[in-house]
Amino acid sequence: MKTPLLQRLDASPVAKMGMAILIFCLIVGGWLAVQDHRQASATLPDDEPRQGACSLWFIGSSSMHRWTSLSRDMAPWITHNRGIDNATFADLLPRFANSGGDGRPVAIILYAGENDIANGVPVRTVIRELGHFLDSRSRIMSDVPVLVLSMKPSPTRRSSFANQQLFNAAAQRLIPHVPLAYYADITTPLLKDGKLGDNYRHDGVHMNPAGYRIWAGVVRQRLNEILPPETVRRCAP
Repeated sequence: MKTPLLQRLDASPVAKMGMAILIFCLIVGGWLAVQDHRQASATLPDDEPRQGACSLWFIGSSSMHRWTSLSRDMAPWITHNRGIDNATFADLLPRFANSGGDGRPVAIILYAGENDIANGVPVRTVIRELGHFLDSRSRIMSDVPVLVLSMKPSPTRRSSFANQQLFNAAAQRLIPHVPLAYYADITTPLLKDGKLGDNYRHDGVHMNPAGYRIWAGVVRQRLNEILPPETVRRCAP
């Protein structure tokens, strides 16, 4: 039997409001906990269900994610587009660390960091994040080479170009010290007489088909140079 005090509390609007707030907080807290768990265990997206001895992982931000002609541009390689729209290194690193059970590619092609710099992250921090990615690759798949693409100039991000160049220079100094890590210059081919060519979509950030054909040509050439000849003959005759 409820005491008069409890009866007064039950009838109090303040008590009812407090109970409603408590229930709401418990529901939201539980939802956030589920979301945190999902994020902590999430892996990189993958648009290709096929696996095989000639698989390539293309990891990165929206410039990678929106490479919709990737499978055609890189045929007959089996390409896995594992890019994420608007991603920064903070988005990619935990997902990549959880992707060790997703098969084993012949090589990883990475394009990341442009959004970090556009968001004002210092170049030294972005290079440190690149180092974290390379360390993670060494831990979960040490025998898989990674090809780091240079940061491209973007017409609507001209204010970032100086920092992008600093990143490219720092990456070229870092990469030779990491086993099975290589650099690919996609910046120079996108410039025509020192100016940006017509290789971009209307947003001035992402590549159009002509731009992605330039990317594909650079990636193919570098894979031919860094992979064992027998692998190239088998996968991309």
